[in-house]
Amino acid sequence: MTRPDARELLEIARQTLLHELLPALPGELRYQTLMVANAMAIAAREYQAGHQSSVEEGDRLREWLDDHQLSLESSRRRLATAIREGHYDAPKRRAGLVEVLRQTTLAQLAISNPKALP
Repeated sequence: MTRPDARELLEIARQTLLHELLPALPGELRYQTLMVANAMAIAAREYQAGHQSSVEEGDRLREWLDDHQLSLESSRRRLATAIREGHYDAPKRRAGLVEVLRQTTLAQLAISNPKALP
């Protein structure tokens, strides 16, 4: 494997931005610079964990929908359609659905904003 990889390059660039460039920038550019640094951190986490998170989400949805042939996108569409059609309105079905969606949300939150995790 070539070093540094994409995640490491993003982290090096982010640290340079925060520790070398940010202090030299005028105050009115501080917020935008911090947004860029945050986006770089999200991209690095996405690079590291995003694929596995998508695989796990697909597995969860296929299991929940009981159709192991669906792609992730097809699973998402089928689930959204089923929700709109009221297939999960019964309390038992709703509770299971909420758990599937909670797990997916926590996995995405670990990438986009890990500080917000419970």
